[in-house]
Amino acid sequence: MEHLNQTLFLWINAVDPSAFSLALGTFLANGLVYVFPLYVVLNWLRADTAGRDALVQAVLTAAVALFLSWAAGQLWFHPRPFVLGIGHQYLHHAPTASFPSNHLSFIWALCAGLWIHPVRRRAAWVLGLLGLAVAWARIYMGIHWPLDMAGALLNALIAVLLCLPLRGRVVPGVRALIELLYRRVCAWPIRKGWFLA
Repeated sequence: MEHLNQTLFLWINAVDPSAFSLALGTFLANGLVYVFPLYVVLNWLRADTAGRDALVQAVLTAAVALFLSWAAGQLWFHPRPFVLGIGHQYLHHAPTASFPSNHLSFIWALCAGLWIHPVRRRAAWVLGLLGLAVAWARIYMGIHWPLDMAGALLNALIAVLLCLPLRGRVVPGVRALIELLYRRVCAWPIRKGWFLA
């Protein structure tokens, strides 16, 4: 398995990339992740109750996935490629545990949480495909192994299964609490009709 992991890494990892390739890789590896919380916030402002339940489910699932990712790193430390002197590193990164990828655990868990709600299933697919670009870039830039991305996908699936029972009562309750705060903080734009109440 480790031989396959290293072979795939060396196949994807950049060798003598152009300035444009490095800029694109940097954006995809570190910048694109901000699209996902931005999606949650912007969609909350215009979503109905079902849509907001899906967003809460997605955020809870992502939080569980990040905890699982942290726990996995504590239990089994797998060094990043540059720590072992394999391939080329084009982004600065602390030599923390590589498995599973925190970025992709967050992204794919968010997508999985959205997917279990039919009103957000299409968005889950689109965002999941964007996640593939992030996964590729983090390998391309030399800071993750391909196996880290597979681990992130498994992590997301475990997180969504753990959070599935929350859908009935916990998610609507959390959504109602967030709505109370939201309606106070955003009272003026809601009155103007810019945001949904």
